[in-house]
Amino acid sequence: MDDNLKAELNTHLKNALPDLVSAHLALVTTQAEVARAVKAVVAKIDASKDDPFRTTIHFLAGLLTFCLGVLAAVFSALNGGNVDPHLPGYRMLGGVLGSIACVAWLCTAAAAWIQLEKFRRRFQHAYLDWQVLLNGGAMLFLVLLGGVAVAYCIRYGYAILTCLDEPAGLQDSLAGLLGSAW
Repeated sequence: MDDNLKAELNTHLKNALPDLVSAHLALVTTQAEVARAVKAVVAKIDASKDDPFRTTIHFLAGLLTFCLGVLAAVFSALNGGNVDPHLPGYRMLGGVLGSIACVAWLCTAAAAWIQLEKFRRRFQHAYLDWQVLLNGGAMLFLVLLGGVAVAYCIRYGYAILTCLDEPAGLQDSLAGLLGSAW
């Protein structure tokens, strides 16, 4: 097909297609098909209302994505070669690093808990079912493993914030981050 024929076909479709679609939608049979399709979609949505945790998981996934984006930006800013550790903006990055890592860990722990509740609900609210215990144990292990990285971010974030030569303990760092924020 040459370019002239393509252009002519394109022009014809742009002009004729809206009228053709309008005429098709005006047919009673088409309206009945659309109504059946809408009813099927609504029925499927109504059938999925048995998951009360869905919106919570969506919120936590969005929050975790936001936290990870902030963490990536902070690490990128901290790796800049010509920054002065005594500038307030640089020190602020330490506070953001520590606090957003803490939020990310809490979000991960909450998501794991909600996911366990969803899984437990499928097994008729049985915590002692072996599949629920296995799933919960795996998620707990992953949350604790992520907590190690969060502890480093909190400790080193507080050290950057306060211009320490080496990081303080986790408890002192958490207390210091919260205390210096207010």
